[in-house]
Amino acid sequence: MAKWTSSIFVSLSLLASTAIAAAPLRTTPVPVVLWHGLGDRFEYVQHSQAYLVPSFPNLALRSAPGLLELKTDLEERPELEGVFVWIVRLAGEDGTGDQRATFFGSANEQVALVCDQLRALPEIMDPLLNPSGKFDAIGFSQGGQLLRAVVERCGGEGGLNVRNLITVGSQHMGVSAMPPCPPGSSPFGACRLMHLSVVREGIYSSFAQNKIIPAQYFRDEARIDDYLAVNTFLKDINNERVGDRQVNLPDALGEDDKAEPRNATYKANFASLTNLVLLRFSDDATVVPPQSAHFTLPSPYADNCDPLEPACYLDPLPYSYLPLFASDYIGLRVLDRDDKIHLGVCDGQHMQISDACWNAVASWLGAGDGKVRAPRRPEVGRLVVQL
Repeated sequence: MAKWTSSIFVSLSLLASTAIAAAPLRTTPVPVVLWHGLGDRFEYVQHSQAYLVPSFPNLALRSAPGLLELKTDLEERPELEGVFVWIVRLAGEDGTGDQRATFFGSANEQVALVCDQLRALPEIMDPLLNPSGKFDAIGFSQGGQLLRAVVERCGGEGGLNVRNLITVGSQHMGVSAMPPCPPGSSPFGACRLMHLSVVREGIYSSFAQNKIIPAQYFRDEARIDDYLAVNTFLKDINNERVGDRQVNLPDALGEDDKAEPRNATYKANFASLTNLVLLRFSDDATVVPPQSAHFTLPSPYADNCDPLEPACYLDPLPYSYLPLFASDYIGLRVLDRDDKIHLGVCDGQHMQISDACWNAVASWLGAGDGKVRAPRRPEVGRLVVQL
């Protein structure tokens, strides 16, 4: 009897082993981190009717899906089954404070806060929950360059290893105009107060450079010396130095002769990305210049259209003419050499994300290779709240 029972046990064990061996192993998808843009907040959800934005009581938005809807969309995709998605929050669970922090605060302090926030997540840091040891990062508008700062400052020995960095309408080469406020926005709302502060204090004042987030990536080519003298965020993550060569023709090959060395850790961490995906919007009038989303500038000799026309997109400066690339301040040239830079265009205005655009983003997640699959639903307009 014991022998028979033993035989049954062995047989069942063999059957179970065979079944386990035959069953395909489910790989845990690489976690995803989302960082929203100016005026957004981590807990926005879709509303079928017009609704009021707390910081902008005179502004009504209609059917504006927020980050929670995008998070849910990723979690419900069959190819991303079991994926962990985290939305960066800048003020704990305070949505209004999170929104206000996109206008006011220190970009450097926010990056440090988010690095600590992500390092505290077992879904990212625990090798049992995340065998890859990496995560994919999606940055919307200014969230893109802030996440790039996370890659450069907190990657490698900092413990946070990003696989794919995907930025949507971001400002990697800065902006030369402040983002406009929505029509009808409250004079006491965060956006109007931000503009008033810039007018009163000056864009390159100590106050603006330490307290107003968009001012900390304001890079005016006409005032480049002022930018290099006072900026402590974009200049730092771009590894720029006082006295750097600026845009010149022909190719700006060769290293700048600088007494102050560049941050080698930033370069190594950024160059370690598996993919850098840079998406811009075809009709972007918020990011000036829009070429910044592709990590470059408009060519000073471009004449393909009238720059006074709203739809004009001047030919971008080739990377080889950009000193940051030519002298490889941050590893951009290494990524380009290894075919890891992927440029794309989403149709529409700033942060109007169609299903086609969102599918292009999602195609880089999980085991995705960037090949866009067919939309999962009929094409509809999306708008990530961006004020």
